[in-house]
Amino acid sequence: MTALLIGTALAVASLCYVLYPIFRADVSTVPRPSGVRPRQESQAVDALRELEFDRETGKISDSDYEPLKARYTSQAVAAMRAGGAPVCEKCGPRLETDAQFCSNCGGALVG
Repeated sequence: MTALLIGTALAVASLCYVLYPIFRADVSTVPRPSGVRPRQESQAVDALRELEFDRETGKISDSDYEPLKARYTSQAVAAMRAGGAPVCEKCGPRLETDAQFCSNCGGALVG
């Protein structure tokens, strides 16, 4: 009988602990950036992702992949540079607009 009471008390305490943040009234919301990426940058990066997916699934040959990747990469880099995206001195422009450090190498971002 005591084990049942202790188990029930622990279950209720755990449930309160887990649900407490949901029902707190003083929680403030963090504002999201209005425009994460400019449209041109977003389109270039999306095109690169689509191209990579097509290559991995066998929809595009390696001979077709290389020139398209070079073209889309140059468009994405140009859009990032024009949009003021942060740049890592080692890895180049990064997609994380609000980051202070590079997600690839951990170096400090400039810009």
